[in-house]
Amino acid sequence: MEFVIPLCEPWRGFQEATVIVKEGGVLAVGRTAEGFDERPVAAEEVASLAAPYMELYDWLGSELGRVLGLEYRRAAGDVFTWLRSHVRFIDEVGAKWGRIVDGVGPFSVRRFLRRVYMPYSGHALTLTYVAYPFPDAVVVAENRGRVMAIGSVVVEWGGVKVASAGIRTLAGAFLLAQAAPELTPELKELKKTLEGFVARFFSISACR
Repeated sequence: MEFVIPLCEPWRGFQEATVIVKEGGVLAVGRTAEGFDERPVAAEEVASLAAPYMELYDWLGSELGRVLGLEYRRAAGDVFTWLRSHVRFIDEVGAKWGRIVDGVGPFSVRRFLRRVYMPYSGHALTLTYVAYPFPDAVVVAENRGRVMAIGSVVVEWGGVKVASAGIRTLAGAFLLAQAAPELTPELKELKKTLEGFVARFFSISACR
């Protein structure tokens, strides 16, 4: 369970920092004048910094709910409470998406994409892969199941596997939405949602 926020600008002695919120604490990692460093940070120090990105994922949660017929509710409380609630929603979405993709049947996908974005990786909220998508990558998926979807969605870059997600997971759904939106109406909607998410991210981030 992580919430990864690349700042793409100087912060607290870092030339360029990434903030990582996870159960039990917050870390800032990145380059300093002395080299790479990793420092614990008080949650209160990143609260205002994280707020617009929490709102961004709240928007995404609402859109996922709209597409998949679920209700997204933002949890009240600090960033840790919010993150735990959002992770529970990831599981709820994954269960619903799993039932949808189970009905598709066997399929094989291999598609070259100029950019591949991953707003989620497992239970991690990964804005790093939104700020820095995989360029000129190939998305490969093979569903071997006839009754239940079996397999994974893989991102290959330069002939090397750099990321993967289960076909029945939310992360896998977003990869399929980019590579094969024609598989289901929900994937077509998820592709539009992802495009909106990426645009909203760059409207509030220093990353370019």
